[in-house]
Amino acid sequence: MKRNLINQNGVSDKFWNIEYEGNTQKIVFGKTGTKGRETIKEFTDENECIQESEKLISQKIKKGYTEILGNAEIPQKAELSEAEKADIYFWEAIEKSNKYKNAHWSEYDIDEHLENLTTSLSRFGKERLVLFEKTLQEKLSELYTAEIAELSIILECEFTSENGIYTFNDYLSDDGFIYFRCWLLLKGKEFYEDIKKDIQAFVSGKYSFNIGDCWAEGLLYVSDEAYSVNHDNEDESEIRDTVNELYPDNHYDSMSREMNREPKGGADLQKMYPKLVKDIAELRSE
Repeated sequence: MKRNLINQNGVSDKFWNIEYEGNTQKIVFGKTGTKGRETIKEFTDENECIQESEKLISQKIKKGYTEILGNAEIPQKAELSEAEKADIYFWEAIEKSNKYKNAHWSEYDIDEHLENLTTSLSRFGKERLVLFEKTLQEKLSELYTAEIAELSIILECEFTSENGIYTFNDYLSDDGFIYFRCWLLLKGKEFYEDIKKDIQAFVSGKYSFNIGDCWAEGLLYVSDEAYSVNHDNEDESEIRDTVNELYPDNHYDSMSREMNREPKGGADLQKMYPKLVKDIAELRSE
């Protein structure tokens, strides 16, 4: 039995072929277009060989591999742009450093996530860190909208309740709103995409968050902290300074850009987002 699998997701472009007969299993794997590496393993009997081989195939498919049927050729992978690669690297770093991605909110710790992220990024050179910082700033800019500001107000600002009507104080500090958007980014790409489309995705039931701790200021500094792990640099903002020089139009604060519209506050938020306001206000009142 022979099975040929490939993985061309994201920046990956690799193959994994397995052939097993009797009690012998042969695997060839590597980057598409190369000879790859070969491993041969013998089992006690044919049944064990089949079971272990099928288990490996199942694991590969769960990881995103697809099968090439028959003698079909491996398709040529479309070349990704630098922006596409940067986006993939950014979200991989964010999500792989979160050990509690699918856990209950009570198990998640922002500081631990940021420490893991810093350690992960420290393995890369300056060019990759500059790409991470550039992408971070772009994502923060994309979240600089009235809708995201309204989500911040609902989650963080003081409010009163009378006859079932919730009225929110709509004050947001510039720095606090940046830290809030950092917190949103740490939740990963799927949440980021959902929340950009509709902030009521926050109470869709797909996600579990600690709404009592909605700031992640440390994300602003992880690229420089990661760089300093392997460099005795006096300038603690080496990466951020480089990004500012290379991409001077990257802005994500109120000093440099305008929102799509003026954020709402007071009782208007309940009219706009009835379920979101009701669910969050009830949680915050407990």
